[in-house]
Amino acid sequence: MEDHSHFTYKSPSVFTRIAVAWNLLIGLRGQEFQSVGSWIERNYAESGRVVGFLRFVGWAVKNMLVDIPNALVGVTFAKPMSKISYWLAADNPVKNHPWASQPNARLPEECEVVVIGAGFTGAACAYHWSKRPGGKLVLLEMNEAASGASGRNEGVVVMGRFFSYVKKMILDDLPRVRPDLDAARRESLAGKFAEAYVHAAYKNADMIEQTIEDEGFDVDYARVGWVQGQTEATQDYLESSVKESYEKGFDDWDLIEPKQVLELTGINAETRYGLSRRAATWHPAKWVWSLVSTAVKSDNVDFYSRTRVHRVEDTGARYAVHTNRGTINARYVINATESYTAALHPEFIDKLVPIQTNAAFAEGGPPAMREHVAMGGPNSWFGKHPDGVILGTGGIRLDYTQAGRISPSRFLTNYIITEIQHLFEHSPMHVFREWSCTAGFTDDEYPIVGLLDGKRQYIIAGMCGSGSGVHFNGARHVADRILGIEGPDDYPAQFFSPMRVLDPRADHWPA
Repeated sequence: MEDHSHFTYKSPSVFTRIAVAWNLLIGLRGQEFQSVGSWIERNYAESGRVVGFLRFVGWAVKNMLVDIPNALVGVTFAKPMSKISYWLAADNPVKNHPWASQPNARLPEECEVVVIGAGFTGAACAYHWSKRPGGKLVLLEMNEAASGASGRNEGVVVMGRFFSYVKKMILDDLPRVRPDLDAARRESLAGKFAEAYVHAAYKNADMIEQTIEDEGFDVDYARVGWVQGQTEATQDYLESSVKESYEKGFDDWDLIEPKQVLELTGINAETRYGLSRRAATWHPAKWVWSLVSTAVKSDNVDFYSRTRVHRVEDTGARYAVHTNRGTINARYVINATESYTAALHPEFIDKLVPIQTNAAFAEGGPPAMREHVAMGGPNSWFGKHPDGVILGTGGIRLDYTQAGRISPSRFLTNYIITEIQHLFEHSPMHVFREWSCTAGFTDDEYPIVGLLDGKRQYIIAGMCGSGSGVHFNGARHVADRILGIEGPDDYPAQFFSPMRVLDPRADHWPA
């Protein structure tokens, strides 16, 4: 680790500013231009297309010639740059399983359940199944456990979205999917959906914490909350959203004054911020590996990494799951494939799409930044670790064939560093990891949990960057349904059925 103890800030020269701007421009790729479109839509939509573009140009020129060059003083980038995420650099205890110790192992010809994908959701399915009496469950992963979005995210156990936000998004989408409803009925339906979603998310987070305690998982877990940056323009909505959430009995979402923001995070806030009180930080890959390691100790769970599923064929009484290592015949299938879903089930093309996010890890960073609390600025997220700072931002839509690609954007890394330098006292950093991940997004940005074909094939997907807020309870829900175990219906079909996405006009949303 570099020694930054004697760092002194020196304003960059005009030549340096021009050089930085030039390097930013020549480094732009298609994904950056796509990000520009998303940025304009998100920040300047009310100005109209032409004025919004001109406002963006003014903002971009200032950033490239002033803000970013200022922020990059004392910032260095490794050559070569590692594209392995901070989380996946840790030792994986189930790497190349079982082939590392059993090179001649073979897939079973039959089993009760096949789970496709060993990220958050697939690992959770295997874990819950291992704690219940049932036939053999086989967990298949085309790469390594947690190699997808589960090992390349921000490292936060999120609560999903808060009640008021969920309600508003569903309310905005309902005219498209339920044009037959009047305004009052749409308001009622949006509220019911929001209550179901938030209730399930609260339970999911509590289940995760209880499991970590019960199992003694070493996953760097700390439940301190997630502080989310706000601007002057969002203050009224922040206040009203907190009020509405509390009125409905959901106390996770709160607002805090600048003094509290400083105490919790070290951020020099200029406005009140939002706080998700129940959120936590953790090592997401270690969580997945812990679930899988525990599950395979049971007699009714097997795990096979580096096993790609090519096709799922309905043969009547069973499903033939065709892989590069042979075919398994299973009574049930659980698709835990998230952004890869459309490659296996073409009906989800353009309905469950990969969204790429960008991330990086740097040594150094602001000394005042607090550890163990998740943080976000208006357009980014970041957090402090003993050995440095993780930082990232949201992303761009990809074609389904590009799910899982690793193509980080240096421009976005520079932008996030600029935001961090603005929120904290300027500090040097050495960036030595940059990566990206793809999360699965539905049109309405809410998950689907339930039967895919009306028979015995299930799906848990479309978690829209909130996989940690859905997967564990969602996996419990599906495992219990397969086993016929009576329990709470936290993901009622009228809200979370895949048909909500596949054929929203034909889906039977409750009135």
